[in-house]
Amino acid sequence: MFTDPENAGSELRSVLPPELTAHIDFNDMVLQEGTFVDENLRHRQTDVLFKTTVQEDDAYVYVVIEHQSTPDPLMAFRMLQYQVRIWDRHVKQHTIRPGQRPLPLIIPVVIYQGRRRWTAPTDIADLLDINDSLGAAADGLIPHASYLLDDLTTVSDAALRARPLTTAARITFVFLTKAPEDPNAIRWLPEWTDHINQLDSSRLEALFQYLVVVSTTQVEDIIRYTATVGPEAEEAAMNTADVLRAEGRAEGRAGALAEGRAGLLIELLTAKFGDVDTDTRERVARANTEQISQWSARLVLGADTLEQIFAPEG
Repeated sequence: MFTDPENAGSELRSVLPPELTAHIDFNDMVLQEGTFVDENLRHRQTDVLFKTTVQEDDAYVYVVIEHQSTPDPLMAFRMLQYQVRIWDRHVKQHTIRPGQRPLPLIIPVVIYQGRRRWTAPTDIADLLDINDSLGAAADGLIPHASYLLDDLTTVSDAALRARPLTTAARITFVFLTKAPEDPNAIRWLPEWTDHINQLDSSRLEALFQYLVVVSTTQVEDIIRYTATVGPEAEEAAMNTADVLRAEGRAEGRAGALAEGRAGLLIELLTAKFGDVDTDTRERVARANTEQISQWSARLVLGADTLEQIFAPEG
């Protein structure tokens, strides 16, 4: 949703100081490729980078959506790392003219949607393990790199409606804050029917799929709700149900394939080594198709013992 410059721009207008937004060219925000988040954190952080101009100079707007349920105490450190990566790529991609300051402005924003209010520092200086007297002595040597925080846990429905957001951005925030671990989203969906009615089926389908993944709301309940809304919403709900059924069939096929290969491997092991013990049978039964294929290949290639067949890689 926030790779769309219009949606992202509406969020930035909502949270950045007016004195700053007055200088940003929101009509010339160009989405940049790639992610700067550490690979091991990509399950809980999503980032988007836009290139634009601020007072006619190149600048970037960098937005990280934090999906973790509790504040990340090292977010200020991580955001500085991400910004350094952006600067590093910019320097490699641009020729620096003599006398020109080589690094563009980056406007960093973190959107947080967890269960608790954000309490982590927003400036890297506040992460440094120094006392006040040392801080005063070091003074200008202490680095400062802060980010703007949009803590959605503190934003009421009324405040969210008052923001100058696009319909798509606003309803996305509603789903991000209300859906996780909710057993019955049908309680609050009707309050946002006016927004849901304005979205096309593809965007609604993405939101409904997110809903059924992060909550225990049944897709049948979503379908019943959307039947009272309109054809676009109902189509999105039906498509969501189709996707879930297809995934279920795919999982069933994968399970059946693994089960069949497991049975064949047990037969081959029995033919070569005699009766196979219960532990080995259970190990094969729990394995996925990739593991079973690896063990079968070792058997075919001449492994002489069960230990050789089931030995860890490497």
